[in-house]
Amino acid sequence: MNNIPMTRAEQMLAFHDGQFGGNAFLGLEGGGILFSNGTHFSISADGGITWGEPYPGMDEKGEPLTAGNASLVNLSGGAIGMATWRIRPGSSRIYESQMVFRRSEDGGKSWSPLTLMNHWMLGAHALSDTMIRTESGRLILPVYFGIGQGGFHQEGAPFPGAYLNGNFVSTSAHFFDPHFTASYVMYSDDEGRSWQKNRDGELFIIMEYGGRWELTNEPTIVEVTPGKLLMLLRTRLGRLYQSRSEDNGETWTRPEPTQLAGTQAPAQIRKLPQTGDLLTVWTQQSEREIKRGFIRTRLSSAISRNQGAIWEHFQNVESLHEETHVEPGPLYPVRPEGAYGAPGGGVVCDQEYVMPLPEGYGMWSYPSVFVAEDRALISYNYFLCDSAGQRSRGHRMKVLPLSWFYGGRDPASENPTLDRIERHVRGEQ
Repeated sequence: MNNIPMTRAEQMLAFHDGQFGGNAFLGLEGGGILFSNGTHFSISADGGITWGEPYPGMDEKGEPLTAGNASLVNLSGGAIGMATWRIRPGSSRIYESQMVFRRSEDGGKSWSPLTLMNHWMLGAHALSDTMIRTESGRLILPVYFGIGQGGFHQEGAPFPGAYLNGNFVSTSAHFFDPHFTASYVMYSDDEGRSWQKNRDGELFIIMEYGGRWELTNEPTIVEVTPGKLLMLLRTRLGRLYQSRSEDNGETWTRPEPTQLAGTQAPAQIRKLPQTGDLLTVWTQQSEREIKRGFIRTRLSSAISRNQGAIWEHFQNVESLHEETHVEPGPLYPVRPEGAYGAPGGGVVCDQEYVMPLPEGYGMWSYPSVFVAEDRALISYNYFLCDSAGQRSRGHRMKVLPLSWFYGGRDPASENPTLDRIERHVRGEQ
């Protein structure tokens, strides 16, 4: 079975390429789906097959919204809440960042004055499409902050890359980022009017007792059962990490590694209401692939039937690779080891890892996911390189039946192996 550029492409219900860039979904009363990038909005009335003409959102002064990294949530009375990101007024440093919340009563056409969410808190930056409303009505937004000087590439550091038709192509993606980042959670019990921070501190990775720390960022969360939450976190250790909350987001466990191999790119996690299973979509990458310059070249999905303990049914949403499942490697920072653009010009190569990139080389990452009754919509960013190594950038959306995520089988079908494992854990025969 060919999994390039995606698994079972013939099952796809719809494909949209660059028609409307966006990164946040919301289900509307009556079955419609709202899609937005934080400034413009569009509605689908047929489960993502077609979309209406985008319309701009206006702030309380009647001026167009200027926003980024949007998340949408349903509020009482048919209203919509939206969290977006901005740099603190008066600053130019990206990690002096704030999250702000607005409310719309008319489907995103007009918006209330903003509420500052992280007032008297650390800086806050959120991955798009990550705010949720739990069974209790609590709004929860996982965020991260950064500390450190400079930009996203340390001064004097090389630029990792590879060759496409003899042209040097950068494959850099924060591999020499000098900042440290850690995650936390903000929540509101009054529909976004005021916000609090989780009360047990920030989430980062402790690699050894009293020793080395590792960063986390771009968290995403799901309510597994009422009041019990699971968070997935981006790291640079070749894995996604996870943390859990048993008290509706107020306290969290220390981050631990999952079995999901990846590079420095985020995931999205959702619950399938029909089965209670979990769905994650993320950039899956092996240690060897990253070293050879393939850094965001497999956007994958996986299903968990036991609340994130075990992941299965790996599929490729878009990929340069045939394999749908990558075994995770050791826990250490992994970066491309092939060709490096040296400071001051020139290229330094490690011959063991130098290989040409294939025609059609591209990168796919930053998924947003919406689960409807019988399908899931996945929107994501892409970078494509032409034969001269020049990049083009855009957004794609795929609409897939839920059976696609289970390998084309009925989502309710049993997994005898998983059943045996769970009986063994419970001490049953």
